Formats: sequence, structure tokens, C-alpha cells
Amino acid sequence: MPLEAIAINDFKTPLIKEPRHVDELKQRVQALYEQDKAYHDFHSGEEAIAYFQQAFANHQLKHHLYIGMFNDKPICALGCFYNSNDSKNGDTDNKIIANLEQLAMHPENKNRGIEEQFIKLILLNNKNDSYQFVSNHTKIAQIIKNLKNNEKN
Repeated sequence: MPLEAIAINDFKTPLIKEPRHVDELKQRVQALYEQDKAYHDFHSGEEAIAYFQQAFANHQLKHHLYIGMFNDKPICALGCFYNSNDSKNGDTDNKIIANLEQLAMHPENKNRGIEEQFIKLILLNNKNDSYQFVSNHTKIAQIIKNLKNNEKN
């Protein structure tokens, strides 16, 4: 199976076909954030889970956590936080700002191009929506910029 980018706003979303227990997705995502600390600000996987659960509870903004699934296993995760565009400079063409933040990668998949492939899938899945994807994280912002430049060429 190829890599898939699936947006969730609840850890009870049935992404794993045959889970061993009810909280398996949440525990696997927590482990991702425990194992990889290169692209996020969390001190622990528990802190990451609590942060995303709080974001999910804000139903007005509809924040998501994108899960990268490969062979029925989560191998990466990336938060997507939506903000209304209050900018008057015209750079975003009245699009909703979507901040991609807090990336976690399974250690076996780091530096294999999965980060770029995963972010590309997120952008492609939302190509027809009115989002302007940005990131405050230098590496994630660079990936977004490179993907947009490649799209223009």
C-alpha cells in the first residue's frame, strides 16, 4: 500500500483495520512523538496527545492531525491548524491560513523523503480547497516552498 495522508479530529477515528485495542491509534501516535523530537516542540508523547485533543475540542476552527499511514500503521503525523486570514496584503488571495506544525516521523523513515512525500499528499488532498499552507518550522516551510515551486515548473 502506498503512503496515505488522512486527516483526523478524533483519536477514535478507525484508521487501523484490525486494532488490538480501542486506543491503539492514540498510543501509536503518542509513540511517534516520543521517538522523534526533531520537528516538534513537545517534551513527551503525552503532551502531544493532550495538545491535539484540546485542538480537536475547538470545533469552530476544525483543526486536524494528519496521519501518514503505510501498511496499516501510522508512520508520521502533522498538525494542521486553521486561522482566518486577516491579512490585507493580498498575498493569500483570501484563503484560510493552514499552519502545518508539529511533525513526528517514525525513526526508520527519517531522511528517506517521507517528510516531503507526506506534506505533498496533504497539499494535493487540499488542492481545490481555499487554504494557504504555511509553517513556522523552518524545515516544514522549506518543504512547502519547494513543493509549490515544483508545481509552478
